[in-house]
This record gives sequence, C-alpha cells and structure tokens, in this order.
Amino acid sequence: MLTNKNLIIKASTNEIFIDYPLEVVVVELLEDSTVKVINDFTWEAYPNYQVTQTNNIFTFHLKPKLANFFKRKTKKYKHGDEVTLKGYQAATGIFISRVFKINVCKFTGKLVHFIQPNMEYKGNNFSWNLWCYNQDGIDAAAYDFEFESEYGLVAQTNKDYVIVRKKSWGEQWLDEWAEQTPSFKMEANLTNYYLINGYNKIFTSLAEVILCLNPRIEFAVMDDASQIKAYLSHPPQIDTIFSVVINHQVCPNIQYTIMHKEITFTHVEQHLLANDLVEIRTNKTYPPQKVLLRKYLDNFSYDKDDLGITFKHQMIQLKLWAPTAIKAEIMIYYTRDQDIEQASYIYAMEYDKKHGLYTAEIEQMDHENRYYLYKLQFYEFNLLGECQIKTNYVVDPYAIGAAVNGQRGVLLNINSNPVTPRQWHDENKSNIRWQDEFCNPIIYELHVRDFTWQQNSGVNPLFRGKFMGLTQDGTFYADANNATKVTTGIDHLVELGITHVHLLPIFDFATVDETVTDQSNNRNWGYDPQNYNIPEGSYSLNPYDAGFRIFETRMMINKFHVNGIKVVMDVVYNHMFSTKYLEEIVPGYFFRSDEYGKLTNGSGCGNELATERKMVGKLVVDSILHWQKNYKIDGIRLDLMELIDFDTMQMIVKKTQSLNPKFLIYGEPWKAGYSPLQNATYKTRQKNKNFAIFNDVFRDAIRGNNNLSHGFVSGQPHNYNINLNIIEGLKGSINTLTANPLESVNYVDAHDNYTLWDQIEKSHYQNIEAGKFQLNIHENILDDVLVRKNLLALALVLFAQGIPFLHGGVEILRTKQGEHNSYKGNDVINMLHWENKLKFKPVFDYIKGLIELRKQHPAFNMQSSYEVLEHLHVYPAYNDVGSGVIIYHLKDYPNSDSWNNIIIIFNATSIDDYEINNLVPPAIWNIVVNHQQAGTAIIAVANKGELPKMRAHSILVIYN
Repeated sequence: MLTNKNLIIKASTNEIFIDYPLEVVVVELLEDSTVKVINDFTWEAYPNYQVTQTNNIFTFHLKPKLANFFKRKTKKYKHGDEVTLKGYQAATGIFISRVFKINVCKFTGKLVHFIQPNMEYKGNNFSWNLWCYNQDGIDAAAYDFEFESEYGLVAQTNKDYVIVRKKSWGEQWLDEWAEQTPSFKMEANLTNYYLINGYNKIFTSLAEVILCLNPRIEFAVMDDASQIKAYLSHPPQIDTIFSVVINHQVCPNIQYTIMHKEITFTHVEQHLLANDLVEIRTNKTYPPQKVLLRKYLDNFSYDKDDLGITFKHQMIQLKLWAPTAIKAEIMIYYTRDQDIEQASYIYAMEYDKKHGLYTAEIEQMDHENRYYLYKLQFYEFNLLGECQIKTNYVVDPYAIGAAVNGQRGVLLNINSNPVTPRQWHDENKSNIRWQDEFCNPIIYELHVRDFTWQQNSGVNPLFRGKFMGLTQDGTFYADANNATKVTTGIDHLVELGITHVHLLPIFDFATVDETVTDQSNNRNWGYDPQNYNIPEGSYSLNPYDAGFRIFETRMMINKFHVNGIKVVMDVVYNHMFSTKYLEEIVPGYFFRSDEYGKLTNGSGCGNELATERKMVGKLVVDSILHWQKNYKIDGIRLDLMELIDFDTMQMIVKKTQSLNPKFLIYGEPWKAGYSPLQNATYKTRQKNKNFAIFNDVFRDAIRGNNNLSHGFVSGQPHNYNINLNIIEGLKGSINTLTANPLESVNYVDAHDNYTLWDQIEKSHYQNIEAGKFQLNIHENILDDVLVRKNLLALALVLFAQGIPFLHGGVEILRTKQGEHNSYKGNDVINMLHWENKLKFKPVFDYIKGLIELRKQHPAFNMQSSYEVLEHLHVYPAYNDVGSGVIIYHLKDYPNSDSWNNIIIIFNATSIDDYEINNLVPPAIWNIVVNHQQAGTAIIAVANKGELPKMRAHSILVIYN
C-alpha cells in the first residue's frame, strides 16, 4: 500500500540554482530493497510565482518571467531562501513535500552528473574529473567536479562532448587516464546529463538513473556454448531463483552456481542461433536481462571477401555481417540530409543464419552513387525488464564512399572511370627504380594538411592542405628581398632523397568538420577513426562528392610513385572515435570489454577493437587489403600495435606480402594502458615475422625520453648505459630487440611528443617559453652547438643498421615552440614553415648529403644479423664506454659495397679539436662527411696519421 512513509522525493541537485532546471522524482521504497518510480504526482512550489514548471522539471527565477496578475507582492529570491516543493497524488490523496535552499550561483552550461556505484570518487592516488570538447576538438579542457548531489558529483560545461576520466599516480606519475568512460555527445537543448560508471550510455532522465541503481542483473554474457556468466549489482536474497529463457521458453536442465554477485550457468544444451533472444530471469527483485552473445558469435564468422558492396552484372550486391539483428533493411536516400526514417527506397535483406549475414541485390541503374544506410532491429530490455525492439541506423563498416562528414555511405563503384585518374592503370613503375630494394627504405613522415598549408608554400591556394597539394610540382619559396628560392612540396621530398612517404591517417576521421574546407585551425592528426575504408573529406577539394575524394587520393599516390617515392599509410585499428560506428551493428562484439561488460581502455581513447575476434580481425585485414589493392599503397604503419592480437598481425603480413613481397609493415610495439588482450603484438614478437617496430630504446639513448631526460647528443655523452644502447642501436639492436636489422625502425622524433629541435633546446633550457625557441642560433648555422647536436642525432639514425625514419620538417629544424602534443593544435604550430628551408639551407643540404650517402652504399643496409656480426664493429673510443665518442667501422666490402672500409666517428663530447688519429687504423682515408659538409663527394684526402681533429658534437665519415 502506498503511504507517505515509503515515499521519497529525489532531486537532480540538493539545492535550487536560479534559472536552472531542477528535476524531481518520487520513488517508493519496496521491501526487496528496490525502488519504484511514481509518475502521477501533481506539483506546486511555494512561493510559486517565480517558478516555471514542465512536467516534473522546475526552474526558479530571480524575477517573475510573466506579469503577476494576483495581488501578491513579488520579491527576488536571495541566497539561502527556502522553497517548498509539494507533490499531490489525486488517486490516493497523498501529499509529499521537500524543502530546498536557494543558491544564487549562475550556471551557463550543462550540468554533468557522475555516479560511481561504489561511491569512490577520490583517494590518495586517484581522482576523477571531466574532459569536455566540441566537435572540432580544438577547445578541449578538463573540468573538476564542483559539488555533490544525492547520487554523485556534478560539474558544469558548455562543451558538446564529455568523457569522465580517472587520473592515478604514485611516487611518480603513472597514467594520466588510468580509466575513462566512452565519449558521449550532449544534446544542446538539455541541461542535465548523467553518467554512471560502468554504463556505456549517457542518461538524460533522473528517473532512468534511479532505476539503473536498483538491484539488477548488470551484465550477462555468453562467450562460448558451455556456459553463461551473469553479474549482479547486489547479492541475491536466499530464496531467489534464476532461470535461462531462450525465445521465451525456459531452458530445461540448466544448472547454476552463485558466488556472491556472480552466477555461472551451465548445461545450456540448445544450439543457439546468433539472433535468438536469450535472457536471465528471476522470481524476485531483479528485472530480466538479455544475455550478450559475445565471443560466441565467432561461431558465425564469414570468410569470403565480398562484404560491403559489390558491382556485378548491372546489380549492386550488399552484404552486412550483423548476426544478432532480427531484421535488416537497406535505406537508400537521394540527398545526404534526407530524413533518416524517410528513405527514397527501402529493401528488405535476407538472413543467412549459418553466418549471421544479411544480403540483398538492387539495380545498379537506379541506385549507383546514392546514399545508403542499414536499418537494423534488435531485441532490447528497458530498465523495467520489458522486452522492446530497438532500431539502429548504421553506416556500412565496409563502405568505400561517404557523404560529407561520413554520416552515410555511398553506393559507389571504385573501379569506375569517374574515380580513376587516367594515369592510374598505366603508372610508370620504372621511376620507382628501387621497387625491389625492400632493404633500403628511408621514411619521411608528413601530415597532408600541414605539409602544404602555409601561404608561402608556393602551392596553388586551392590545393593547400589537400591531397592535390601533394600533386603539384614546380613549387618553391622565394625570398622577396634577394630572389633566392628553394623547392617546396613534393619537389622538396624528391630533392631530399627520401624513398618512402609516411602519411598520417588519410582515412575518414571524426573530429574535423568537412563542410568548412578552408577554415583556419580546422585540423587534427587523424587518430580518431570514423570510416576505415574512405579517404578523409577535409583533404578533398569537394568533400561533398564521394567519388572525387577517391580520385584525388589516387592522384596523390600516383604522383608520389612517378617521382620514385613509395607511400606508407598510417592506420589506426586499435580504437575508434566512437563505439557507435560498430557497436550499433553487433552490440558487444567489436570492442574489448571486461567480465562486467565495461569497455577496456588499452588505447587511452576510451575503447579498443577486439581484433582477436574473428570478424574484427577480418575487418582489419580486409581494410588494409582494400587500401593496398584499390589505392596501391606500399606499406602501413600500425598505431598502438600491441593492441592487435598476434594472429591478426601475422595474417596482415601474410595477406599483404602475398600481393607484394616488398610491402612494408611497421608499428608501435606498445599500448597506452591496461588491456585484457593476452596474445598481443609486443616488442620482440616481430622477430623473423617480416615486420618492424619503432625502436624507442635507441631513440631515448640518442636524445632522452619524452619526460625531457638527456641522451647521448643532449647532455649525457658519458653515461655508461646510454652509450651501450647507442652501440646496440647502431647494430640494428640484433642482440636485444630484433632478429635482423630490418625489424628496427630507427628514429629520434615523430608527430608525437617534442620535435627533435624542441627536445634538444628544451633539455638545455628547461624554462624556455613558447615563442622563444630558435631565437639565438649562431649566424654561421653549422657552428651552432644545438644545430650540430641535431645533425649528430640524425646521423646516428641514418647510419644505424635498420630502417631510418624522419619526422617531416626535421631537415629544416622544425619547431612547434615546445608544444609536445599538437594533435588538435592550430595551423601555425603544426604547419611546415618553408621560409626555414631558406633560413637553414646548410642544415637541409647536410641532411640531404647524409641521405645520399646512405642510399648509395648498401653497407648501411645489411639484411641479416650474420652480416652485421661479420662486417660491423662498433666500439667506444679507447674502449671506454663513458668516453662520449663512438666508432662505427664497416669492413671488408660489407653487403657488396664498393668501399672496402667505412668508418664513422660520432663525437658527442663538448671537446673541440678532438684527436682521432689514434682511434682508427693507419691508412690513407677519403673524407666525405665532416662538421660542415656531407655527401658522397670526397672533401679531402688524409694520409696516415693526418686526419683533422674533430669539432665537438659532430661526425666524421671516412673510407678507403
């Protein structure tokens, strides 16, 4: 019986904030510790003439918003005034009330409520806060919680997207984002948003939140046919009975065991179809809960290569793997902004229960180049345990064309003439003269926008920052005063002599608005995937034309190829910007989650793809093959490769190198946080597996780690351990990380962290401020100590055995003014400043000479550990590991080189006029590199014992 005693008013905040909505809910306390929401109350507020009400949401104003037609005297609310809310239920005559105090604090944004069921919000080594941002990602900021509510902590923000994150620390900083929720969008017309830790959704109703906090079956999962696991929010009462129900029929002979809040069901004897409705029911307290078929869905995998759309015989075939959907339809739209529910054409899809596959065929003539989505329906239980039908509209994960901003796929034929440049099929492969020289890559990392965005780049203003900007040759930067000019754009790369260009992500990513194509600062690095198989629209001259961006991407790649440059694509298959892109197709399958169904966060971005599951691994492999076959890329760089399971990694290698044995594969052999993945691709697993890893041990030894420590070239030339790592890195790390040198990607900087210049300058002047970098470089640039340290670092990379990797702009002393994480920074910080090529031309020429020397001499590209051991001797001066000078001696025509003996001396000490004649064998030596010049031409010939003394922080290369 409903009485006043078992009714309570719950509210979104404990105080009333002026002009800000207060949501109230009446709940009934039941005997089984659950609460029931009561909705049929009529409300009044006293005093009431300064209150507006919509349903059970109240807004209190300092002044009345409407004229007062009564004779009551109006007055302003003051801080601390009391207001009484009274609720009346007509059916029972029950009154209930609650007194609130006024808080005149003004809010201008949204209130975000964070609810932690265990009530642990802050401890000795952790705390929670918000990370909020807008669609463009530029104005992201952290927000601390400001006050408590009945259910948790509250903060305010005026941003559109929110993540709740947990920071943790110990004696030293451990992990900036040790744990975090997914990213959620907050609709602009609402004011209260609720996030419950452990739920992968955002709530906008206090009543829903209250029901969520009731005792319930939090998660039920079936990973294999032998058992079902269920997890309860509260321990069950002693007389609670559980059952498994399949398609509304109680499953017989089920057995279960209960351990506190965990239940294990066994003897599930039926063979389930992927879209069967499986649920857990009880006789009391807990509402029914749907069982998630997670790893069990691997039993319905599909191995053919025709997922997505296929054009054949004037028909378009569509195939979507959505095994748990109970119905699927194709929605075809004539316009990109057509109402999502009002498609121009709707076609039913047939279900293949063996593979969980939905298939349909439609007429090509009627539908080619139209927009499309899939409409999927699923069984879902609401918070009251009622079974409902949920409808999702989803983009095809195999879509190859998309509307602007990637919200709808396009039925596009990638083999059609309109998307294929004339040069594409008769590409002049002969210009790639090193086509079969897999062992000699020199990789240059660049960002499509940043490379040509600057006004002085010489690139056509329409092309700047676009795919087409990288197709324009003949560009240059000219000094207006003396008419001196230098090449820019693709001509700059050809002049520099690199062999591979590494493009930061060019697939469709989420956080750049493609509708504003030339807006300043509308940029991002692109590590926020949205559609894996579609080129990014913001790099297109016309992002509204799905086919044109394909055409432009092919034009760019073709231009690189005819200039003798191979293309490596940076790929991000460890996470997605939002889980909705795949989660709404196969709920619970594509992303890793723990035993409670909570998304894991090995990527540091809120989610991680479960590549170890068959159809997730297949998606990754199929996507890479799509870029290889349809865009002729020559290699991939895998972001956070440790989050890719090793079986999938080996399949990537096998499939790509079966098409092109010289396909280059390398990646980051690490992750950003804890992951439950067991069979990971970690350091050393690449040994003898035909792919490479970034060698961060060698990097840190050269210039220090990312916490701005010092390395061999930047203040620690006499450190014993650092010098041992330098020696090992120069050998290709064959005694530690690799089985052969080609498995080591040697680098000192990349898009992540500080540029090499900033790293070195900041390590010497730790308090240097943004805008103050590069202000005191010596007039004779090669006499500048920091410049020579930069060159020394790059020489170590370019002459070490392995694969050299250069960060775009390092050859012109690129600075980001100390910005170490510029993924969403502005254009001025990120773009290449081409005037610096002219300003620092001797540096460019020097690095160009080092590259030329490496390319022309196979001694620096030995392919096996045997060759390295046989022909390379690396040792410290005077056999003193702390000497600060390392000798690199290649002997006996290594790797069939034309030079018999090559010696490189790396002097990292501060000693000028360093005597070296007693460090090398007595002979007549040809000098090709010193502190002023680098290349293959002989600078001087030195007789026995007459080698010149070395400058501090410099290198010398000699041969006979």
